Amino acid sequence: MNPKTTPDERFLFKLYETAMSGGDPHALIDYRGVAKAVGIKETAIKNIIKHLAQANFIKKGEETTIFLTERGCDFVLDHQKNS
Repeated sequence: MNPKTTPDERFLFKLYETAMSGGDPHALIDYRGVAKAVGIKETAIKNIIKHLAQANFIKKGEETTIFLTERGCDFVLDHQKNS
């Protein structure tokens, strides 16, 4: 992975990868496991989720679940295409 990626980007990429492992890029995913996988602490991840939701990259589900929006998927796919 590019060393210049931000924690927000690393989280989005891992979220997409996790969702796609089940075959659905818009699947509800528990964000805690994704955050742990990319090494982001719980206090930081709550701010990241808030900002990603405001930018319409993700939507919140129940409790600790989130899912990627079309815009979030497009961002990840564009990044993969341009890497």
